[in-house]
Amino acid sequence: MTITTTPLPVPSPVPSSGHARRGCGTAVSPVQQHWGTPVAFATLDPAGLLSPSAAEIGPEGPAQESLPPGEVVTDLEALAARFHRSFDALVDAHRPGLAPPVGGVAIDVQVWRHGYDRPAARHAADLVAWWVLAAGTAHAPTGSGAIALADPRSGFPPAARTAIPGQPWGRHLMVRPSPGAHVAVPGWVASSVVPLERGQYVLVAVASSLR
Repeated sequence: MTITTTPLPVPSPVPSSGHARRGCGTAVSPVQQHWGTPVAFATLDPAGLLSPSAAEIGPEGPAQESLPPGEVVTDLEALAARFHRSFDALVDAHRPGLAPPVGGVAIDVQVWRHGYDRPAARHAADLVAWWVLAAGTAHAPTGSGAIALADPRSGFPPAARTAIPGQPWGRHLMVRPSPGAHVAVPGWVASSVVPLERGQYVLVAVASSLR
């Protein structure tokens, strides 16, 4: 896999390694600098990975629910491999200081519904990623259900309070909960979930790297 790194805020395509797997989509995570933060983006079609029970998931139920991955995903190996490739892309593009080589991937499948939100916090793992497998409708302008990412590092000089291009002050990356949305970041990036609207739900696989 060939990785390109660019300071532009719009992901640039990266050539595929040619080892496509069923249900993993055709896109390969581009890796870029977003205000100095390593971020891997992709839109990955989860078709072929979801079990029939996934179609039964809807907006009715608890605000946050963790499901056994094997009940929702038919090919856990393919799911893990997709996350592993995104993590490897981040490490390869930004080593040596970003993270050690990825030894494995831990996956949690969650359903988010009305009433769920998560305040900004870092992740305990070296790398973390999200893949939206399915989602109900929501009003796009509100950003409800979006994954919000922010670099917690402060810029300099400390007294500055103005957003300057290329610096992290006041900048957030919003990943809307559209089916197929995929993003991977270092665990130290602050991540949060915008409160979900009534009638909305998001089925998402959350992965963390293992050493």
